[in-house]
Amino acid sequence: MSDRLPQLLDAKAVMAEMGVTRSVAESVMRRLPLVEFPGVRKTYVTRADLAAYVEECTRRDGRASVPTGAKVG
Repeated sequence: MSDRLPQLLDAKAVMAEMGVTRSVAESVMRRLPLVEFPGVRKTYVTRADLAAYVEECTRRDGRASVPTGAKVG
């Protein structure tokens, strides 16, 4: 199998990746598709979905960035 699985990030990893507080990381995760495994309490997001959301929320050329609030992915 040549396709690689997506890299999964939990809230702690999102905090480390983004350099934000846990409450910000959890808020961001609520806006993304969650990966949830049966019998496991922890939830994850994919690095690709997180990167896409950060890009969507990034302002450029002084224009306001208004995320749609829609799920990425």
